[in-house]
Amino acid sequence: MIQRIQTLYLVGVLVLSILSFCFPLAVFETDKYAPSEYNLLPENLPADTTELPQNTIAWNAIFFPVASGILALVAIFLYKNRPLQMRITAFGFLFATIYVGMLLLWIISAQETALASQQIQVTKTIYGVSTYLPMAQVLLFILAQRAIKKDEKLVRDSERIR
Repeated sequence: MIQRIQTLYLVGVLVLSILSFCFPLAVFETDKYAPSEYNLLPENLPADTTELPQNTIAWNAIFFPVASGILALVAIFLYKNRPLQMRITAFGFLFATIYVGMLLLWIISAQETALASQQIQVTKTIYGVSTYLPMAQVLLFILAQRAIKKDEKLVRDSERIR
């Protein structure tokens, strides 16, 4: 049924996917510029600004939250087919886990490298809210998977009694 607890977990994943586009991934502090945010989409800054330009388009930082959100949305409406719902949730978990790894190991460091190639020394990197949201998505996918398995076990046990 659609009013099960796994639906709330999957709606939470969907909301976190949307929120990841509202907050910065990282804030870079330098000696030359004011603290600058690194968002998911590139920004066009005027020439007289004191903020760092975003040099890389993070297509993978766009793809993975969208894919996780779509998979969560699809899984919500597959409540009648629990085995398929479990597989879709597992794929969502996989996408969210890969995205967390890419964020921490590649995306933010690629921006730091791009800034270093422009002779801009980054003194401090502060991870933004959008860096932590995929970690919460991973947790919600795990909880949804456990709830779906629990429902499937309950249905199988009730069919065995009949």
